[in-house]
Amino acid sequence: MSPGMGTRRGSSSGPLVLVGVALVLAVAAYTVLFGGAPSPPSTGSGASQAPQATATARPTTAARPPEVAIAHDTCCAQTARFIRATWTSSETVQSAALALAPDPGFPCNATVEAGGKKGAFGCAGLLRGPIDYTATLTLRTEAGSFPVLHRFKTMGDRLTGVQWFTEFEDPRGEPLACAAASVRIVQNYTTGQDKATAEQILRQGQAFNKSRDPGLDPVAIAAVQRSLDARNNYHYYRFDTKEEATLAAAYWLLRSGKPVHAITLAGQHDPLVLGFTGTFGTHYGDPANQITGMVMQDAQRGDMRPETANRRPDMYRTPGFQTGQVIGMDEWYRGEWWFGFAYASVVDGVNIDRSDGAYPRPHWAGKFVILVDDADAEHPSDREGRVQFR
Repeated sequence: MSPGMGTRRGSSSGPLVLVGVALVLAVAAYTVLFGGAPSPPSTGSGASQAPQATATARPTTAARPPEVAIAHDTCCAQTARFIRATWTSSETVQSAALALAPDPGFPCNATVEAGGKKGAFGCAGLLRGPIDYTATLTLRTEAGSFPVLHRFKTMGDRLTGVQWFTEFEDPRGEPLACAAASVRIVQNYTTGQDKATAEQILRQGQAFNKSRDPGLDPVAIAAVQRSLDARNNYHYYRFDTKEEATLAAAYWLLRSGKPVHAITLAGQHDPLVLGFTGTFGTHYGDPANQITGMVMQDAQRGDMRPETANRRPDMYRTPGFQTGQVIGMDEWYRGEWWFGFAYASVVDGVNIDRSDGAYPRPHWAGKFVILVDDADAEHPSDREGRVQFR
């Protein structure tokens, strides 16, 4: 503005009114065209840039956040160290992001399914434990971005608070209910519901057998476990060596946060893996993995009653098998009761290998077998597990 114009502005009110009206009209026109007031010129290096055609006015009331629900299995005191959670939203979500604290050292992300009302989030490897984590799930809708906090504590290297049950509900009965008792233990731990006794589970589960096993074979264990609660999606996995099966048992324990069924004693027994001693890294093939002992819960060897002492008296019993007894690796790999022998094809003249024709034979025979909750809800319980983790 020139000095002359400044003098006239100070000496006359008429032009001032006209300029004011023009200014109001200009602002109104800008608002109609661009949806907001013009931005002041920038004083930075980008001062020559054109104003952005976006609204700068702020709402008088805060945008209402969507109602968000998170489903996270095994949360939140002894949470599995592999995050697999889903979320639902009352509003349509355009994008989602995840941040985890403390930082796990590998990628974590969130996804949005078609329709924008649900999605999932997770991380690429096994978290450390036991550690308190905070997951911040940020959902962006038309109204803005909204962070949702989700707190949980990961499990350590062993589960605690797993209620033990004996397989000898009838001290004089046949010792056929070890797997049934283990199923009962898993059911009670994962759901808090003790729906059936070991004898009842045995009778129910035998209908699912795919072999001539007089107790429960791996298919029956998986099937009856799911029949008691559909959230327990157990499948069996076979391994050529005891070392592979052992490492896989530790991996799946951490990944699922649930006990692992280990088929031991050449296919005749089913104690539960509750933990391990040693170290385990972020994935199955991590060079840091080193197992020095297995923490086992045993429905037979934890029974301290005198009336059951005649069942395999050559095998020591201890109350430790009720809460988790550490078995050293020499005993674990060599002991008859554990992984000293692979799954047998014939026991006491009875062929206990899978014989329904679904797979070529031998199937379980000659292998080391475990059952884990792999979260594969779409896969039938009578099929071998298909989740790739190695």
